[in-house]
Amino acid sequence: MPLRRDPPRSLLRSIPLFNQLDAESLTHLAALTRTFPASKGQVVVEAGTQPGAFYCLITGQVRLAVSAAVGEEKVISIVSPGQTFGEALLFTGAPYPVSAVALSDCLLLSVPFAPVLELADSRPGFALRMAAGLALRLQHFVMDIEQYALHSGTERVLDLLRRLAEETCPDPHPAPAVVTLPASKHVVASRLSLKPETFSRILRRLTDAGAIRMNGRTIVLVDLDAPGIAGLI
Repeated sequence: MPLRRDPPRSLLRSIPLFNQLDAESLTHLAALTRTFPASKGQVVVEAGTQPGAFYCLITGQVRLAVSAAVGEEKVISIVSPGQTFGEALLFTGAPYPVSAVALSDCLLLSVPFAPVLELADSRPGFALRMAAGLALRLQHFVMDIEQYALHSGTERVLDLLRRLAEETCPDPHPAPAVVTLPASKHVVASRLSLKPETFSRILRRLTDAGAIRMNGRTIVLVDLDAPGIAGLI
């Protein structure tokens, strides 16, 4: 897969956090960033290491995960192009709580903490945008916890499929939507706090109920409100 080699300034401009910076500030910050590739499976950030920068994903996919004592891994998030990770540590000085691993060949932008903190100190509007972004991410994490605590495995899978449909099919009443799982079934299962075999079993039951058709990671959403679904929840 070819990797984009855009100048750091244009990459920064594409990040919502920085897209309202004046040209001088943007140029100064861009001079202190760096872009770097990561191969599939490469560890970008190791949990427990001391941070000095946060990252923006330009191409590819990255999983953020924590390891359990028994060697299993819990995927916290799947990062897509244009999204950032690690910026909350700007204000805490704490080590990275998760590991970031490339799910595919990636290109990333590393943004050092020091100049970003200077911007937050001198530009209240910038600091407010950063706080708003972190608050929104926290809200998403709270919603995830609520979903895991209150929803069955089947409900979690259905919620994922509906969310993917909303992201890829803006038409509210399309022909059967076709979605693609954002990562391997093993990774997606971990993201949903499900065992891989449980995730596969739920997908088979949804197929048998006439709700979906599957071809690898591609799923046709035939009818997520099919009569047989109620008995699976």
